[in-house]
Amino acid sequence: MNYQVTVSGDPELAQESVDFVSNGFGNMSMNVNTTSSHHHHNNGNAEISFNSGFGGPTMTMEVNETHNGYNHHHHHHNNSGNAEISINSGFGMPTMTMSVTDNNSHHHHHESSSVNLSLGGIVGAVVGAVTGGVMIDGRNRIWVQLNQSSYVGGDIISGTVEMDCIVPFFAKGVIVKVKGFERLWLQELRTETEGEGSNKRTVYKTIDHKENKEFFKSTIVVYPQSGTVNCGHYSFPFSYQLPTDLPGTFCHDGKDAMGAYSAKILYKCKATVDVAHKHDLKSTTKLIINEKCGELVQPSFAENKKSFMLTKGKLHVKTWLNKNAYFPGETLIAKMKANNTSIKPTRKISLVVHHTMQLKTRLYHRSISNSIYKQQYDGFQPCFYGKRYLPFSIPVDLKPSSSLGKHITSSYILELECDIPMAIDLSVTLPLTLFAPQFLYSTVPSQPPGTPLPPDVSYRHPWEGDEHATSCRKCNKSFSLFARKHHCRHCMKIFCDKCTSTKTTITKLAYPKPVRVCEECYPNATQGGQKYQSAKLMAAQYQASLNAYYAQYASLYPQIYPNHQQPSAPPQQY
Repeated sequence: MNYQVTVSGDPELAQESVDFVSNGFGNMSMNVNTTSSHHHHNNGNAEISFNSGFGGPTMTMEVNETHNGYNHHHHHHNNSGNAEISINSGFGMPTMTMSVTDNNSHHHHHESSSVNLSLGGIVGAVVGAVTGGVMIDGRNRIWVQLNQSSYVGGDIISGTVEMDCIVPFFAKGVIVKVKGFERLWLQELRTETEGEGSNKRTVYKTIDHKENKEFFKSTIVVYPQSGTVNCGHYSFPFSYQLPTDLPGTFCHDGKDAMGAYSAKILYKCKATVDVAHKHDLKSTTKLIINEKCGELVQPSFAENKKSFMLTKGKLHVKTWLNKNAYFPGETLIAKMKANNTSIKPTRKISLVVHHTMQLKTRLYHRSISNSIYKQQYDGFQPCFYGKRYLPFSIPVDLKPSSSLGKHITSSYILELECDIPMAIDLSVTLPLTLFAPQFLYSTVPSQPPGTPLPPDVSYRHPWEGDEHATSCRKCNKSFSLFARKHHCRHCMKIFCDKCTSTKTTITKLAYPKPVRVCEECYPNATQGGQKYQSAKLMAAQYQASLNAYYAQYASLYPQIYPNHQQPSAPPQQY
């Protein structure tokens, strides 16, 4: 049957009205009572009702039909009829009336119908959406609200699916899909030789390597009933427990000399209102999963030493970090203890963060390392023996470590570099683990923001520069090409060769082998020497200043420390 449809009302919903006429009302419970007589007036009544599964009122459609048959001659029939359809939506909107005129001729093999509709915008959307074959109105929207911004493996994700319905529509239910996966794409640039003899040539080929691993995938039915969604706001709660030992969220694309690569560890939460194929109302939210710290947070330690080819003495550097795990944006304190028994100075000290990615496929493996952040400090003089405290702010944009992936791992190391002129630099490396904010079990007590750093300590006297001395401090002998300068290893002053001819060990200043000392320092040096600064005295002064700062902090923030409870400053180790 060919329909000619004329629609008056909301022009944007004209197509929905046409679909309503052509496709019908879909799944409904229908009761029809009709009476008919051949060659006589025919009358029929139909009542159609259906219910909304979302708590909406019942919609009733009444059909009153009159049918007339006449001019019966030699089995030739000309039938005409009129139908009037009234729909009471129950949404607080006026009744919709649809009139149908039908002219039917059986023996001429042609049929026609004329349908006139007068629809309101929302009513037309209801009628069209009930058929299950129209696009959801763009003013309707859905989103996912989570109870926290990030999670670790084993946590329970709790949230709600929020929905704003502006234009009613028919839905089959609401579901939430959660999944986590690891996806790796590696490009390998390979050089191959083809042909033989004079036809031999070098060919460059590009080979793609791909790996996919799914950590979990689950579907949660948060609302199983179907029906018409009425105007309003809806909230559907859901929860899901994550598996343990999940790698942290990671996403990095790049290209190097070996080819391009794309490494992703992603977690997603997708909410869907099931409407019809390709017409679902959807919203996808990325989940931030942080790798769980499986180790106790505690100080870390590393050391290194080196000797020099043309200069006597060694440089021995020990480095401590106050913790082995940090958050991006946090400030770490690197404690360095250096013992330089040579006359080589250190121009500067640097702390460098190196990032390493291990990308593995079944047939190809690549390691990508980069220096991503560097901070410099003043160096130290020749024959320096003491401690330095180096604050280092971890960049806030660094991605957390991820070591539990099968194909993708991301790790960091912190390198302390000593820049030595005319020699190979000395470096000390410590593992650095970055975690996104989470609760950590730690043996290191937390400190209030802005806590002052411990003071640097120098056990030996400052090294006197050669430019400051033109003659011996003992005999006033002028220095020349043949009268060289020599430093006393106890007081670090400049003397001539004759005035520093005596040698002895200085145990308290970490000289285990005999070194030059002046005549004035020799008696003291033989007894082990005397330190330039007392670590115990400086520690006591620092502890007093630290206690004063804690008391001031407690008075400024009484809500953190009620009943005048002063936080106790942890004792400092020197």
